[in-house]
Amino acid sequence: MDRRKKEERKAWLTLTLIIVLVVAAALFLTKDFREYLRDYEAFQAYKSYVMAQEGEPNPEKKPESDDVVSIPQTEANQTPEPTATPPEESEPPKADTEPQHYEVLAGSQTLCDVSGNVIWQADTISPEAAELLRGYVQERNLVYIWQNSYEKTLKINELDKKILETAGCVFPNVKINFIGDSITEGVGGNQDAEGRQISYVNYVQELLQFGEVCNNGRAGATIAGYNNNDELSIGAHEDELFIKDSDITVFYAGLNDFLTDVEVKNFGVLDNGTTGGYCGQLQKIVNPLKTKYPSTLFFFVTAYQTPNTSSTKEYTNFNGIPTLNDYMNPLRTLAQQNGYPIIDLYSIGLMDMHDAATAENLLADSIHPNDAGYRILGEHIAAEILLYCLGITE
Repeated sequence: MDRRKKEERKAWLTLTLIIVLVVAAALFLTKDFREYLRDYEAFQAYKSYVMAQEGEPNPEKKPESDDVVSIPQTEANQTPEPTATPPEESEPPKADTEPQHYEVLAGSQTLCDVSGNVIWQADTISPEAAELLRGYVQERNLVYIWQNSYEKTLKINELDKKILETAGCVFPNVKINFIGDSITEGVGGNQDAEGRQISYVNYVQELLQFGEVCNNGRAGATIAGYNNNDELSIGAHEDELFIKDSDITVFYAGLNDFLTDVEVKNFGVLDNGTTGGYCGQLQKIVNPLKTKYPSTLFFFVTAYQTPNTSSTKEYTNFNGIPTLNDYMNPLRTLAQQNGYPIIDLYSIGLMDMHDAATAENLLADSIHPNDAGYRILGEHIAAEILLYCLGITE
């Protein structure tokens, strides 16, 4: 009997020991397993992190876009940061700001320097953007026939801004020259930090970012000389004002010829031979331009409408008293005959200063724009230069 009890007790002890060993083993294995899982997950997380840094896909895990990778730092999984190795030599990546290139727009201008190298072409405009631009141009053409008013000027300016923003073109390799009078120089506008006048030229440059810009505007400049004085005559100072290697030249003059008061004023005749008076001096300047500056694209700008008048009452070579528009007509004629684009501020009614609200908001004095006027003028001239170069004119 005692022997049997001893055997039973021994069996129970053995069973208990086995159970204890099994439980201990289970606990031990569970701890190891958990540590294994923890270390494995940490390793995978670290591997994902390294692959992401190196730009390689992770073949074992595709985390959701909002997953946050956490790397537990334990003695078991701490790994030194990978040493950066020089990348293999390859083509440098293109800057994000570099425009995408498309086919060159049909009808556009390709600008070349004096050596014949292409310095600008219309290949950064997508077909969709070109359609948008054509739509803005058509809308703007409809605004041109509105009655002249401050609201009309603001609407034209709104569309000019849309045109410039949609195109987003710049001319970093192009040299541009501006020739004109005090409006080109910037009389009435603000001054920069160095005391120079800010005119529409500054805003054209701000918008189109030419590689080089020259402002050859001179207060009082005229096309013809008056009172036997050629000091302010553009034709008499052509070598100083025109630049041989200019890729684009903007010519904006003629208002002072209209306003100059002399006892008798010679209007002149466009006959390709006479050099006297306003018309003769104008054709003396314009007609030889293709020969003298064959690689330069010229733009001719007419004056905006102004109520100011000249007190000259006697004219030769003109029947009656010419208006400002009469002075602008020879400029239009010669530009057309020579195939040069015209930026016709007068005909479209932009900044017509007969309108009281326009004059009040955009003039610094009776003639010159204030800073707001110069900005509107610059944005329109910039839009016209751009549209012509893109070949989007209708």
